[in-house]
Amino acid sequence: MEPCRKSIFWGALGGLSATVLTWGFLHLFAQPHDTELQTERDSLDRSADGVLFSFQGRSIGVSQLPDDLKKSFERAYETRQEVKREANLQLYKEIDKIARLYALEKTVALQVAETQKKKSEIEAELLNFKDATDQAARQLYEASDPSAPRSEFYSVKDQLVSYLTEVRRREALEIWSNTLQASGSLELKLSRPETVLDVAKLPTEGLPQETSDTPNAIVFVDYLCDGCVSNLVEVAQRLEEHRGLFKPVYVPFPYTQPEISMGLARASLCAHVLGDFSSFHMAALTKGELLSKVSVFELIRQTKINSTAFRRCWKSGEGLTQLLSMAQSLARKTGLMRTPAIVFQGELLEGPHLIEQLDEALSRGAEHAARLTKRYGNTKSR
Repeated sequence: MEPCRKSIFWGALGGLSATVLTWGFLHLFAQPHDTELQTERDSLDRSADGVLFSFQGRSIGVSQLPDDLKKSFERAYETRQEVKREANLQLYKEIDKIARLYALEKTVALQVAETQKKKSEIEAELLNFKDATDQAARQLYEASDPSAPRSEFYSVKDQLVSYLTEVRRREALEIWSNTLQASGSLELKLSRPETVLDVAKLPTEGLPQETSDTPNAIVFVDYLCDGCVSNLVEVAQRLEEHRGLFKPVYVPFPYTQPEISMGLARASLCAHVLGDFSSFHMAALTKGELLSKVSVFELIRQTKINSTAFRRCWKSGEGLTQLLSMAQSLARKTGLMRTPAIVFQGELLEGPHLIEQLDEALSRGAEHAARLTKRYGNTKSR
């Protein structure tokens, strides 16, 4: 199965899975009298501290287990908690989407009744976007897998156009419904699940970073989202100001305008493979709002990367699919809802106040480091 077809297949499967998951959770929440399920869930939540089983009339808890069995239990329990957390995050995302679609449906119906216009006309006014073109579909096809035969594009063209059109509609829906949320007329009653994220425990091997130190932060790089480049410039400045405290790994995340950002993501990974992610990253940031109109090969010419080696990496795509898959996995694990986004000091920072949040986290980190230095210095002097 070709990569583009794979992405379409897995995208459809992911949507189906999300629907089933949402139905399952809502079905469960709608049955408060199902005490057997509730008791089972409560007992599992308590099992980390309580009784696990009995043997010969004696109750056995975690503390009574030998060290190797205790570690086996702790691994299994931690895995269960991780699965629960991811499921709760996916539920929250799905309900967020449902709320936006419900608001759109009701707003369209109301305006149709008031204006006598067609539903399609009203929706087109509310969600201002243009359907994807064949050219956009070709760009995504070629950026997704440059080694794929060009003749194969036509067999998936209509699916890719449909996918990109849906992406553009989703972005327009988010922009429109964000204004409703800002005004207070649309509000989720389900609290967003809290996340405490240890970057050291997340799979980041092989992704770009600017130091050889173990990373303690994740920066999701979606070059084309609204405000992303300016935020990434600010992040680069913070990196210079706080070296040693802020050690990010970069996660290429082709979320906005995927027909273009997919190529940028692959190019950034090739630059990393060839040992010069930083110069490619900075070349991309210097283009600002013009970045979507610039070829990745033009960006490479602004770096010291050998253009022949880059084209070879770009064409082969060796290892890039796995790294992009890792990026998607990290987005799910961290509960990413929007870009730009950063994971730092156990928090997911995202949205319009990202830099302010990062500065606060860096300030706390600097204060903590100063206290440790002072304590270590006092100990050493004694």
